[in-house]
Amino acid sequence: MKRLLSILLLSFSLLPLQSQLLWQVSGHGLAQPSYLFGTHHMILISFLDSVPGLFRAFNRCDAVVGEMVMNSIDASEKIMQASTLPQGITMDSLLNADDYAVVDAGLRAVLKIGLKELALMKPAVIRTMYETELYRQHTGFDDGTQSDSYFQQIAMQQGKEVIGLEDVDTQIALLFGNADQKREALLLVETVSHREEGLREIETLNALYKAGEIDRLVEMVKEQGDPLAMTPEEYDRMVDDRNLSWAEQLPDLMQARPCFIAVGAMHLGGAEGLVQLLRKEGYKVKPVAPHP
Repeated sequence: MKRLLSILLLSFSLLPLQSQLLWQVSGHGLAQPSYLFGTHHMILISFLDSVPGLFRAFNRCDAVVGEMVMNSIDASEKIMQASTLPQGITMDSLLNADDYAVVDAGLRAVLKIGLKELALMKPAVIRTMYETELYRQHTGFDDGTQSDSYFQQIAMQQGKEVIGLEDVDTQIALLFGNADQKREALLLVETVSHREEGLREIETLNALYKAGEIDRLVEMVKEQGDPLAMTPEEYDRMVDDRNLSWAEQLPDLMQARPCFIAVGAMHLGGAEGLVQLLRKEGYKVKPVAPHP
């Protein structure tokens, strides 16, 4: 479960904790400040109303920058192609009989379909489907609109520019490319076998996000010893390497116009997060305080 929420995410004691999700970026030659906001792909849109200064910051910006542009026409087809197992490999070839039975029963309890119907899908895709539905049932989350796509939709309605830091192919490669299918199958078994632990982890990670505790989010996701935790190499590929790439792109974007930058909260925290990387570049990055 930790893997899903880390993909879908990432103290100033005198400020409301939610303020740590929203940061102002100024100085270093910027004519106007830009803003950096940490999103959570599976949080109710109504939560955004509780973040002080969020919509004021959005309205001050001329462009919205996200991990990718969400309305790419060919994204769905490419994702479907990337979700399918290589020819000659099926789920029953990746799992022994006992594990197959455990996963099949768990999927049917949550998704109402089993491995027979999903036999050609990559185990990472099946795991994401399972965890997303389990999350929805446990929290009441309505996945109709994610916060990332929400900001981009509003930007398009208002005639603001929408910019992606990555293209669809890059995102697909990160999520589905070159994975060890045997390892992913075993991770699927672990996920289904430890449902209750996963639900408790959902509650913890959601609480950290809502409190704006981005550094603790990073620490929790990087904890080793959990069989579902990302390896250091996987974390570098999914988080730190992308942060470095984005930190190289953002200065030119912010110099050209004030930007509202909305990316997963995991990308803000930690020593290699965007907050610290931008500070190293000479920008003033500070949490947005409530309007007096």
